[in-house]
Amino acid sequence: MVDAWARGGEVGEPPAEPEVPEVRWRPGEPLVCGRCTASVRAALLEVDTFASQLAREADGFRPPSKWSRVSGSRPKPAVSPVGELLEKLTGGLLDFEGRARVWLGAGSRPGGVRSAVARSRAVGWLVESGRLESVLAAEDLVGLAEFALSWRLVLERVVGDEPPAWSPARCRCGERSFRWDARAGFYVCAACGSHVSEGEASARVEEEAPR
Repeated sequence: MVDAWARGGEVGEPPAEPEVPEVRWRPGEPLVCGRCTASVRAALLEVDTFASQLAREADGFRPPSKWSRVSGSRPKPAVSPVGELLEKLTGGLLDFEGRARVWLGAGSRPGGVRSAVARSRAVGWLVESGRLESVLAAEDLVGLAEFALSWRLVLERVVGDEPPAWSPARCRCGERSFRWDARAGFYVCAACGSHVSEGEASARVEEEAPR
């Protein structure tokens, strides 16, 4: 209401601010809302996709320096920055999976190395329908939300897969003012602040396209 009054030139008395409801969390209630849970699920799947793309484009190693050679020994290649990045990502995902399995009483995580297969399996296990909601209900696991969204942003920048800065999609408010917010991972309407995903923005543009 106040925003509409300001956009209208601040004519007359400003409307009263609505009373802010008191929000209390009770044990057993979700710590992450349904919309945000959906964003976390999408982010985890995108993280795995971006990681697989990076792994295909890089061999994971940089050649050994001539100064690292010791007489009588075989030089070992050093792990590349991309390899280190994916190793850190995989370790974090497997840690969340392990703790989530304990929380849900789902048994221990399958053994093995921190591989791309292990990473994809961890993501697949975490995003399974109904399971992610249960995982994000745990206070010590809610950090998975920030983990997934942050890693999606990091890998998007590394891959260079940012969407256009502006979308011609029309917002529900009638304006065409969607700007890409890289940190949020959504298009944000400059007029009313509404958030839409890249896919939803594309769908709106296609709906308006002449047949």
